[in-house]
Amino acid sequence: MAIDVVTAKLPPTPMERSPVPELGTAPIPKERYVSPQYKALEDQRLWPKVWLLAGFESDLAEPGSYFTYEVGRDSVLVVRQADGGIAAFHNVCTHRGNRLVEPGRGRAGSFTCLFHAWRFGVDGSLEHAVDAETFSQGCPSDELGLRPVHCDQWAGFVFINLDPDADTLESYLENIPEHLDPYHFEEMKILNEYTIEVPCNWKTSMDAFHESYHIMGTHPDTLDVNDDVNCVYDCFGRHSRMILQLAVASPRHPEHGKVNETIREHFLTSAGIDPATFTGGALDVRPAIAKAVREIQGPAMGADFSELNDAQLVDDFHYSIFPNITFNIFGRSAWLFRHRPHPTDPDRMFFDFYNLVRLPNADIPRPEPEFHVASDDLLLQPVGGGGELLAQDTYNLPRIQNGMHSAGFTGLHLGNQEIRIRHFHHNMDQYLESEGS
Repeated sequence: MAIDVVTAKLPPTPMERSPVPELGTAPIPKERYVSPQYKALEDQRLWPKVWLLAGFESDLAEPGSYFTYEVGRDSVLVVRQADGGIAAFHNVCTHRGNRLVEPGRGRAGSFTCLFHAWRFGVDGSLEHAVDAETFSQGCPSDELGLRPVHCDQWAGFVFINLDPDADTLESYLENIPEHLDPYHFEEMKILNEYTIEVPCNWKTSMDAFHESYHIMGTHPDTLDVNDDVNCVYDCFGRHSRMILQLAVASPRHPEHGKVNETIREHFLTSAGIDPATFTGGALDVRPAIAKAVREIQGPAMGADFSELNDAQLVDDFHYSIFPNITFNIFGRSAWLFRHRPHPTDPDRMFFDFYNLVRLPNADIPRPEPEFHVASDDLLLQPVGGGGELLAQDTYNLPRIQNGMHSAGFTGLHLGNQEIRIRHFHHNMDQYLESEGS
């Protein structure tokens, strides 16, 4: 059963600090990022056992609407049913193993295999097997229908789990709905969608977005608008959070404590505040932005931001949903990153980017997804809404992966600001080190 978002006022997102877990200080071995054997262990014990964000409920508007989700060598077909429900199936013909539907989105009344023209209904049932009478053992539809996959929804997202004995999505998400329901992702529209095939391990990409420690080295041009030093890190059960204050210069920056030009021209202006008439000091910027967003921009966007606190309307609330989802959430908008493994190569991955904005009443055409294979020229260019900031991150990824193969590097030497990376690997261990997981 889908997890419902209550229409009445939701409790506020918990802001209390979580206890800092005792995870030790040992290096994270580089083999986790480069070893085919470690990848094989993930393919066997991780990906078939976890809930994975497969897509958006809004892409399944009518019966027969479908999309596919690829993770490693597996492909899942997710389909809106005639009764309005959503079902998921292994995307493979039960006759000879042909991939039934090509990756992507669409709408169909049935699914016909291009190999021998076996036809399956949107409910997964075998509707027709050509020359069924020539099979002496028969073609019983109750045995040869598409194999079902666990499927559930939360906040407008569709999740799947390949484990026939999977626990519920509600249990798996733990405190994530409590934290994120006030953002109302189900009201957000997709402005940009693209996938980049990047020459790095999927965990190399996950790590890059788990800490603010890299900002000084990777994004020095942003130090005039964010406090990378006093970042908050919270590790929950499987999942984690980071809160990065924006519209304030870093203590590393000479304009710390001042209302600099970038804050005026970017943050004040984007909130609808005329920087020429703003007379407040540095401590007044963030409350002024939150007030403008709540009282002026919210009604203009058709969005009610009363369930979010002031910090949520200004700052970057970064959440990680184990194992491969990261969110940068800015109140009015969000970036959703999905870090997917390559089917065979531990040195490659697929980086999915979704640029979301909360415009519940707007009629925004669904953008077509873009696919790119990474190159230095591409990684240096802003792509599809991520801007120069994301380009700076993705440019690093292949270089990190190459460096991990060096005899001069043995593993990740992590500091306290990188606690979410260590927490992530701790959760990985719970799956990979247990035969029963």
